[in-house]
Amino acid sequence: MFLGMRSDTGIADRERDEIVTTFCETVTPRHTKRIRRTRVVDTNDVGEAMASASERKLPPGGNCSGAGATLVLLIATCLGTACNDDARRSEAPIESPTHGPEVADPATNITTELDGLAPEFGDAIVAELSGDDSSARTAFEKVLAAPDVPAPIAARSALHLAQLEARANKSRRALDLVARAAALAPGDPAITEGVAQVQADVVAASGTGDLRGPKPGTTLPGVDAKVADAFAVAERSLARVHAIQPRQRLEVWAKEDATEDAVAKYRAIAEHGGLAQIAADYRIGSLYHDLALGLLFERVAELRGRALAYLKSAAASYRASLAGPQLAEAELWRLAAETDLRNARDVLAAAGAGD
Repeated sequence: MFLGMRSDTGIADRERDEIVTTFCETVTPRHTKRIRRTRVVDTNDVGEAMASASERKLPPGGNCSGAGATLVLLIATCLGTACNDDARRSEAPIESPTHGPEVADPATNITTELDGLAPEFGDAIVAELSGDDSSARTAFEKVLAAPDVPAPIAARSALHLAQLEARANKSRRALDLVARAAALAPGDPAITEGVAQVQADVVAASGTGDLRGPKPGTTLPGVDAKVADAFAVAERSLARVHAIQPRQRLEVWAKEDATEDAVAKYRAIAEHGGLAQIAADYRIGSLYHDLALGLLFERVAELRGRALAYLKSAAASYRASLAGPQLAEAELWRLAAETDLRNARDVLAAAGAGD
């Protein structure tokens, strides 16, 4: 009987110990091992001793068995330890991580090509491939207008713009752009191949009558009849010059001669001043401009030098046209002169030759 009672008491003590352990683990998990060690001591020593002892008197207000005393003791110990730890944690200052001046940002003062115009050029390519010619044109123009754009990117932007303009049947503008691309990257095989392709496209479309400025045969309102007749004759010479597409050296010389003959006619008209001067100087500029572009693509150094000289003459004639009187009927001619002067200067700048 005694043995059975002792056994039951031991089981009860162990159950209480498990309750104590569970409680302490809830209060402070970090002290679980310490509590388990206490439980072992209590089970082996205190529990068995208390099992056979009679209940002890306690102060008024209750009594407690041996195992119950152990439970109270362990709870008090567990709570005291947890509270002390919590107090220490609350008293300890919380320090937030800081970066002193000695910690440097690894990205400071570092730049890549992605900080420049390469992304803009990439966006233009994507827009062109997706069929959005308007957005592509705007993006390519933005790249070309930047003062610090690298020459290879500028050359490719000019070439892509030329291809867009050729598809839109704006062959004069397309030739201006391929001339600029060739001047920016003269030794780039991709640019050379692209320029040749645009030239072929322009030659194929040459029968469309695409000319700079107002169409050939445009009349000059308000001018003297003799001047108007002379202007009409010069316009027919302009059309004949435009029809010459040199493929051999002799044809190049023939176009030069025809150009100078037409220029002489227009110079005589420009002497009359007013609208006649504005229109005639513009036509002179356009003749030299087109001749220059035709020679600029030749790989002969002598012809390239003459081409740049013709292009400078074209720019001078455009400026002379813009210097004429401010007349309402001359607005179309002035607009053409402003546009082509800008194009000529762009090509000259790309070739490293000032105007």
